[in-house]
Formats: sequence, structure tokens, C-alpha cells
Amino acid sequence: MLVSNNSDQPKPYDAVRGGQLPPPVGGVVLGGLAGVKHRLSSSVSEHRTAALKEAFNYGDAGLKIVIKICQSETGPVQRAACDLVRDRLSAIAREKLQAFVPASLDSETGADKTQKILKNSPSAISDKNSDRQLSEAQLIFETTMQHMQPNLLLLEALVASVEREVFTCELMNLWDLLILEIQEPLKQLRQAVSSAISAQLRIQWQYNQAESQANQWQQRALVALEKGDENLVRHAWVRKQIELDKVAEVKIDLDDQTVRVETLNRNLLALESKIAEANSKKEILKMQLHFAKVQEQINCTFSQMNTIFFSP
Repeated sequence: MLVSNNSDQPKPYDAVRGGQLPPPVGGVVLGGLAGVKHRLSSSVSEHRTAALKEAFNYGDAGLKIVIKICQSETGPVQRAACDLVRDRLSAIAREKLQAFVPASLDSETGADKTQKILKNSPSAISDKNSDRQLSEAQLIFETTMQHMQPNLLLLEALVASVEREVFTCELMNLWDLLILEIQEPLKQLRQAVSSAISAQLRIQWQYNQAESQANQWQQRALVALEKGDENLVRHAWVRKQIELDKVAEVKIDLDDQTVRVETLNRNLLALESKIAEANSKKEILKMQLHFAKVQEQINCTFSQMNTIFFSP
């Protein structure tokens, strides 16, 4: 994990600890992450800024709060939040970039870890079927998303807080590295969704087959009725009912699978949209930096020309 997952219970560094300082008159003092959120609702900018600094003591949950303020607010508190996020990202960048080469040589990839989970899961013991395949696809999706979450959180922080004037080489390299590290897990997510869709299509085929069989037995019953063959009529109606029962049973599975596949696909599309947005902003920032450097060179050239031709 790149960002620690600390509890939201009161810590020694909270603004006020119960039992040591008296609460304000007419008020209630909260500790932990709840206390940070309470102080962030204050109308006093200084109090909110101080609470922002405390938020980082609560790992991912605290970072998400600061990112939200970067995205949704304006003014001094938002600027303070962006400054804090950039400082934190710069520290993470130094650690992450230094550890990248050793980490990239790790023999156990995210896919290997996922396969270990699947081997130890009850679904791997019995025979494969469409429902089990979809369950495994969901497990791979959820496991991979958990593996990606730290990088996604840092990427979201970069998008929320970094502007052209503070887009340092260090942060640019971190941004590139996060996008790079996300690619392989993203490929696994797409494969999981594709597998889930395949399982859904197989159930759809079973449903269509059962429905077709029921219709065929319906036609046979009508033909037998026209011929006056009562035995064949009874047999055909019994077989039709068996197929209709199968249709009803498969329909329940199909509806359930459809909802689950739609959820997986919707989550994947949302993730891809977020990554595309991050890529787009990164390219815009790089372009702005490039043009700023070009403009600086042009200004320097004109300044030198003015000095040469127009100096007394």
C-alpha cells in the first residue's frame, strides 16, 4: 500500500483528547476522523486548514477528504488542500520512483495473486458452470480493484491538485509511473468482464433453447389435437410444461447474471473514463509546459535582440 489505512479512532495527535482537556462551553469535541470532518464544516478558514493537516493522519480516508476539497471548492481552503496534497505526492514520488525497479522485478504479479485466491476459493473445487465462471470473474474484478486502489487514489490526487506551475518533473514521472502500473491490472479487469459476458451469453442461449423447446412441444400438442391423438396431446403438454419450468428457472439466473454483468461493465467504464481523464490532463499539462518554455525562449531571444540593437 502506498497510503496507510489507519483507523478513524481518536489518535494522540487529535486536536482534543477526551479526559485531558475540557470541551468548549455548549459544544461537543469529537476525536478521530469524525472530529476532522466536524472541524472541516466550520465557517472559519483557519480551523478548516488546520483540520486538513490532521486528515492526512487517517490514511486513504483522510486523503479522499482532502482530494474532494481540491475538486469541489475554491478559495484559500482549496489552495491549502492542493498544497498539502502536492507536498504529500512529492514525498510519495521520491519513495515510489526509488522503489520502482526492485518492485518491477517481483516475481508474483497481480494475476498470480488472483490465481492463488481462486485456487483457495470454494468455487474452484466443483465443476465449472456459467454461474461459477461469473462469480470467479467478479472475484478477479474485486481483487484487482483492491490491488489498483492505492495507485488510483494517488492518480486522483494528481488530477485534483496539480496545475502547470507546480507540475514538476518529479510529479510528472510519478504520473507516468502510475499510468504504467495501472495498465496490467486494467487488462485483467477487461478480461474478467469479457469472461462474465461470455457466461451471461451461455445462460441466454440456455434460456432461448428452453423457450424454443417449449414452443415446439406446443405446436406438437396442437397437431396431435387436430389428429385426435389424445396420448400424444397429453405427452406433448407434459413436455411443454417441463420446458416452461426450465424457462422460468433459467430466467431467474439470467436476470441475476444480467444485473451482475451490467454492474461489472459499468464499473469498468467508470474506471476507464477516470484513467482517460487523467491521461488527458497530463498531456494538456505537458503541452502547456512545452509552450511556456518555447515562449520563454522567444522572450529571451527578443530581449537579447533589444539589448544588441537598441542599447545606448
